[in-house]
Formats: sequence, C-alpha cells, structure tokens
Amino acid sequence: MFARLGSASCRVLGSSVLTVSAAARVTRPVARRPHQHLAAAAAAAATAAAASGTPQQATAPPLAGMAADSPRAVEQQQRKKQQKEPDARRRPALWWKDRPSYTCPACGQQCFKVANFETHILRCCPDVAPPEEWQAMLQAAEVQQAEEQQAAEQQAAQAGEQAAEPLQQQHDGQPRANCQKEGAGSEGGEAPAQPRWKVHPADAAIRAWLEQAQQREAQQRRRAIEVAFHQRDAAGEPLRQGPPEVAAALGLPLRRAEELLRVAMKSTPLAADYHPVEVLWEDEDLIAVNKPAGVITAPKHRYTGGSMVNRIIGTLGFEPLTLHRLDMNTTGVLLFAKKRDIVDGVHAQFRKKTVRKEYRALAVGVPAQTDFTVDAPIDRDEEEQVARRIVEGGKPALTEFTVLASEPAAPLATQGSAAPFSDAALAAAVQGGGLSLVACRPLTGRTHQIRLHLAHAGHAILGDDLYGVTGPWIGRHALHAAALHISHPRTGEPLTVRAPLPPDFLEAMQQLGLAMPDSEGH
Repeated sequence: MFARLGSASCRVLGSSVLTVSAAARVTRPVARRPHQHLAAAAAAAATAAAASGTPQQATAPPLAGMAADSPRAVEQQQRKKQQKEPDARRRPALWWKDRPSYTCPACGQQCFKVANFETHILRCCPDVAPPEEWQAMLQAAEVQQAEEQQAAEQQAAQAGEQAAEPLQQQHDGQPRANCQKEGAGSEGGEAPAQPRWKVHPADAAIRAWLEQAQQREAQQRRRAIEVAFHQRDAAGEPLRQGPPEVAAALGLPLRRAEELLRVAMKSTPLAADYHPVEVLWEDEDLIAVNKPAGVITAPKHRYTGGSMVNRIIGTLGFEPLTLHRLDMNTTGVLLFAKKRDIVDGVHAQFRKKTVRKEYRALAVGVPAQTDFTVDAPIDRDEEEQVARRIVEGGKPALTEFTVLASEPAAPLATQGSAAPFSDAALAAAVQGGGLSLVACRPLTGRTHQIRLHLAHAGHAILGDDLYGVTGPWIGRHALHAAALHISHPRTGEPLTVRAPLPPDFLEAMQQLGLAMPDSEGH
C-alpha cells in the first residue's frame, strides 16, 4: 500500500514506517525512442542552419532507428535513388527476346540451348531428325568452326604485323595519340559492340537444317490429314480414321501421330462457305443471324464446311466465336461473337440464366391448359447415342409453355405416324387430332429439352423424327428460335433479336388449318 503525503512517500511494513524524502530520489533521464532522436537531430540541424544563414537542403528521411548521417542511412538513400533512376546496366523487361533460340518443327517447343534442343527433338520427332543425321551435322559444324577460327587467327596475326610497321617509322616527337589505330578509341571509329549472347558454333548449320525439317514436317502433316479425312471405303463413302490408322499408315508411334494430327488440324483455317446469310442484327462485337433448317451450328472438324460458322466466315472474312447452339433442324436466332474479349461476358449471362430464349413449336393435340410448366430431369439414353430420356436422377430441366393458337380439327391421324421414341400418350393424341402453336421458354439448357418436355406432356412436336409425329406436312421438327433477350456484354444495354417464322413452318400451319394469331404479327 502506497500513499503520497506532501513531498514524502511512505511505505508501511508491519509496524515500521520507511520515509523517503523527495529530495533523496534519484533523477534518471527519460529514454527517447528512435524517431524522437531523429526529430531532435533534425531540429538541431535546422536551428544551426538558421543561425548561420545557410539554406537547409531537403533530404529524404532515414530509416527509423538510425541517425541521418549514419552509413546505413546514407546507403539506404542511395539505394532508393538508384531504384528510381533508370540503369542501363539492368536487363530490360524482355531481355531474353534477342537470345538465340531453336523451335521444334513438330510441336513448336522453344529451346535456348543446343543440348536441350537435341534432347527434345530426338524424343519428340525422331522421324524428322534422325540421330545419325543430327550428329553428322554437329560434327561438320565443329570442323567448319575450327577452320574458320584458324583462318581468323592467321588474318589477325597478319594484320598485327602490318599495323606494327608504321608505328616503328613514326618520328620520336610525334604525339603518341596520333599513332593509335582507327577504330580503337579514336575519332575515326568506335570499337565494335560485344554480342550479348554467345552463339553456338553450329548455329548456322542448325538453322539451315531447321528449314529442311520444317518442310518434311509439313509433308507429314499433309499425309496425316489425307489418311484421316480424305480416304473412302470400297463403296465410295467417306472413311474417317483416327490416330491409330494414321500411325500405321505413316509408320510412326501413336503418340507422334496424335501430336501430328493435333497440330495439323489446329494450323489449318476453317473453310469458308459463301451461301447467303440472313443477318438479323450486327454491331462491332456481335452478329445475330437467322439459321435455316438442315445446317449445323459449327463444323464437325476443320476440313468440312456446311455449318453456320463456315457461312459467316464467307460473309465476314474471319472466324466468329460460337456463343450457343441450335439443333441442325431448328431454325431461328443464332448469336455469334466477333471479338474474343466479350465471350466471357456472354457466357456468364448463360451461366447465371439471365439470357431468355423464346421458341415457337407446332405441338400435336390441344393442351388442356393455356399455360403449363414441365419440370422433368433429362439424361442420355443408354441404348441410343442421339436420343435423350426423362429419367429420375437426370439433369434438372424446366420449361414454360403458353398455347398461342389451337385447331382441334387438324387431321393428323390420317397421314401421321409416331416416331420411334414416342409413347402411348402421344399415340392417343395423334388419334384425337388437333394442332397447337405453342410458345416455349426453356429455363435450363439441356439437349432436346423442348422436344422432350412437349412429348412428355403428350403434345410432341410435329415432324419430330425422334419423339413426335412425322408426316407430309413438314420435313423436320417444327421448332423455331423466335427471340433472344440478352444484355449487351460491352454496354450492358438490353438487346432483343427476333426472327420471323420460316416458310415451311407457315406452310404446315396452313395445310392443317391452324390460323396465325394476331399477337405474332405474321
């Protein structure tokens, strides 16, 4: 227990009292922190400069805990100054750009060292670079390099002897500087700059060999493409062959044949088709076209045309970027990107399900409700590669439907036939007759979603050869992508693109007596 009484301090210990006067206390200096030392030193320097009339020069503050004139502080300030000023001795950001390198003619791998390049090509493409040919080339290059070096040494020795003769004939009183050789620091020229990188003795021979190897590799690629895509069977039908057949035909390992095909297909531009394209909307970033029936969205491989991508190449002059797809026999709005930097923005809208798509379909029968929704999971068919099935545990799928017009008396039973994957409910609808124009709004993006959901509801699409009813009215499934609602990926403004119903769709409606509603505007 401590108590302060006047100028004395008392401490009670049992019954004794110890009294210490204020005058007896030992006064100790207050410890200063490093920044307080620096501040005091700076203040003292400023006072001295003001008293002497000398202007004080601004200096960068030293590190905390060290004096302004300490060696460490001076070194730190010099280091910061060097970091701010450009230093010619530093390597530039792309210092390796001018370094000699060698590129593999097969896969494009870049190597800076000849030893690494040799190891790579002997493993990657031994058919293009046989080991004995490579070793013979290196040995010949070494011999040539030795001969050139010997000749250069002889020329240098002769030049030195010739340069020494005039120096001996100079007058003793002539200045020494006039006797210097031109180009050795005099005004007549400068010393040649030393190369940044050391060049391998076989550099020229390797580059000459690389030109020949690239030609051989190009021939191999053409042969691989011919074997894979341009062969026909005994009946004259196109024969598609893969890497195993290419490897057997060219006598190459399987891995080498796979890489050969991959690079060959990647380096070949897509074919251009010059069929007319109906452009619905276009700007600098996007192009929306009206896809006709019977045309796929993208080519199966780079050596065949016949797709919308190939047609747009013929229209624009360059390859567009596919943003979404439509089935081969589905018509309507199809959107492509012109620039790669907007693709992610469009795909993000598809992932977030903010893109709205509207379809028009001719459905068999007359639905009991004007508005209805089908929520049924979809998965692949175990027995059929193309068809899909509605099964429990499949991928979630949801579609909204609205009946726009109906004709109960449409005669389907007399000429229609059910498709292989249709069910009993559809067969009953066909016998009952009737036809409806239905607006379809898929909220998910599963393959054959609208076709399957309408068939699941007992009102499959007219002309659908998988799930619906086929007949003489239309030669395909009557499904049309009527509208696409999206936000422009660059400006964020809402964008709606619409496509009119195609002629075969309208003709089927006319044959079956289904009138076009006024809301459709056709």
